Amino acid sequence: MRGKIFKLVSMFLAMLLIATVFAACSKNGESVKEDPTGIPGFASSGEESSEAIDVVENDTVSNDSDIVIGVLVPTSGSEAYYGKDMFQSYQLAVSEINAAGGVLGRRLSLYQADDGCDADMASSAASKIVSKGVDFVVGGYCSSATIPAMQQFSDENLIFMVSAANSTQITEAGLTQTFMLNSPGTHAAITLTNLCKFLGSQKVALIHQGDAYTQNLSEICEKSLPENGIEIATVQVMEKGATDVSAIVTAIRNSGADFVYWCGYHDDGSNVIKQLRSGGYEGNIAVGDGSASVELIEFCGEAGEGIYVTSPPFVEFAVGGEKFVEDYTTMFNVPPGTYATLCYDTIYVLKDAIEAAGSADFEAVRDNIQNIDYSGLSGRVKFTESRELAESNFIVLQIENGAFKLVTLE
Repeated sequence: MRGKIFKLVSMFLAMLLIATVFAACSKNGESVKEDPTGIPGFASSGEESSEAIDVVENDTVSNDSDIVIGVLVPTSGSEAYYGKDMFQSYQLAVSEINAAGGVLGRRLSLYQADDGCDADMASSAASKIVSKGVDFVVGGYCSSATIPAMQQFSDENLIFMVSAANSTQITEAGLTQTFMLNSPGTHAAITLTNLCKFLGSQKVALIHQGDAYTQNLSEICEKSLPENGIEIATVQVMEKGATDVSAIVTAIRNSGADFVYWCGYHDDGSNVIKQLRSGGYEGNIAVGDGSASVELIEFCGEAGEGIYVTSPPFVEFAVGGEKFVEDYTTMFNVPPGTYATLCYDTIYVLKDAIEAAGSADFEAVRDNIQNIDYSGLSGRVKFTESRELAESNFIVLQIENGAFKLVTLE
């Protein structure tokens, strides 16, 4: 009898505990999922957000009248920092537009899915975005994840505005509804050439990691620099996540290179820079836009002093950027990152194209984007026939005293 009473008490306590948990996880009768980032719709665990998000009211209020924008960004893995910044920049633009009355009287809302900067995850994320019946898609950080998703969006007649990824393979696919707002690798190579000439560098060593973005950038530079009188001393390939790159350092030193261009991302790039410096390399070093992050400064430490960056348009150096920084920091309690201007402009370009079309009709909006001439925080947004930017938006930065400074190549 005593055993039965003990079991009954135990069952009662267990049921009470479950009820308490459910009560704590509900609000006004609706289930609420705790998000440690504090950002509506941003899933830090690697899951996609479960509903479209209207960031004006910070709740899940998407309805049939909303214009829903799918967001394909990495919210897990080593590049989640960029995905978070991109998503928040979209949110800021959406909140401003909705506060001003929306687009053609309709609100904008966001549905985010995590591509993890991984091809397989990106294909799955694209399928989830399509299944939600979104009207448009924005995003794309890693080219290796963006490229596998593009065809799915094209098949569904979904305009895809790629804010950050910039491999020329994106536009070479010939998908007429895919637009690239970041300058392509060809523009980076031009910027790199100008930097080399400015510094008097004549022999460049290139390092990439074999993926769609980094190898594409390296190959463009391999072709472009010699055409401009700059020799390619060596091309090295670094395995992602490799800790020991001493063999690469030795090869670069033996090549006689007076300039090293890192084509990869900042997490591995900082390791390369530190080992180049500790290994005795004294020449100039620059990194591509995939490493254009304040985290590069933090990770490199003293070894980062003097490093150059062929960078997307940083908001701190943009005309009108002060207000954006203030608004972004007020909303998210952190400063904006590398691709903030491009993502912010992406939403406003889409808004202008919808308004010019008078509806969210696919063909009309697509044609208006193709012909748009928009002046934003990132510079001029005007597309070529291949849907790349007609004018480069790259700038050159240099790390000095633990911060980025703008370099004028004159």
